[in-house]
Amino acid sequence: MIPDAARLPKAWIGYEPNATLVPMTGAAGHACGVLSATGQPLPAGRTLLSGGRFTPDPAPPAATLAHLPGRWLFAGVGRHHFGHFLLEATPRLWAFDHVARPVDGIALIPMAGRDIAAVIRRRLGPLLDILCQGLPVHLIDRPTQVDELILPSQGFGHLHWSAGTPEFRTYMRRHLCAAVSPDGPERIYISRRRLKSRARQVPHEQQIEHWMSDAGFTVFHPERHPIPEQIARYRAARVIVGPDGSAFHLAAMVMQPGTRVGLIQRRTRQPVFDAIARQITSFGQANLWTSAALARFHDDPQATDDIASLPPELCQLRTDLTEGGFI
Repeated sequence: MIPDAARLPKAWIGYEPNATLVPMTGAAGHACGVLSATGQPLPAGRTLLSGGRFTPDPAPPAATLAHLPGRWLFAGVGRHHFGHFLLEATPRLWAFDHVARPVDGIALIPMAGRDIAAVIRRRLGPLLDILCQGLPVHLIDRPTQVDELILPSQGFGHLHWSAGTPEFRTYMRRHLCAAVSPDGPERIYISRRRLKSRARQVPHEQQIEHWMSDAGFTVFHPERHPIPEQIARYRAARVIVGPDGSAFHLAAMVMQPGTRVGLIQRRTRQPVFDAIARQITSFGQANLWTSAALARFHDDPQATDDIASLPPELCQLRTDLTEGGFI
């Protein structure tokens, strides 16, 4: 099976005895993946990254192989960025519901130069406990031969793969919703204002928060809350508004069908925005509304009630939100 970035593969599971997992190293770029027992790269072991790129096939390792006994499911590539982790490290986990014999855990290739183990300990552990059904995660930091590798197709991913396969959508919703009950207000605004990197923040967000709060929305900063609490909030909400970003990848997986979603475009990368919108409608069967008012904006004024002093992009967003029935 040769991956095609323009076409999401149908659900498929391979079983590879004595397969070798090759980690990603800085010297080899993003090359990593799976070799057969005879040392041939397996195309199904490529992971779709951002920009429609696949991880290049790895070279046969020269070093002595580590040995991982048992049956392990190959999950893909893990990196510290939450959205990329969802798009690159969880899309093969659907196979847990379709394998007949017990699995010992998942094998994950860390992104080169990133301490994904620390991120799992601090933040991602509860999510993996749910999705891996309590099984351990083995990080591939050196070439490793596995007694038997379960190699599923990637059921979700960047750009054209954002709609997900039926098997992946079903798996994520079933397990995440079974593990976490709805808890929270019916109207939430997902904010990026407290993200550490200013480049990842949204211009005028303090002003937008002010408008949304006055309209009865609870302002929610997801990175300040454990992942189970994020899931609980998204499950409880019936109206969700916010700028596009990683939070909507998770929200789409668990929101109630028919949830009203107001998605504000925050950047000029139209294919990325369209992919998030496609995921929201595909996973959540949401009633989706969008605004591109802020897509090209750069400066960030202080909050003000004086509409005449606002830049035209922010005035347009206020008009859009009013006409959309949100404020």
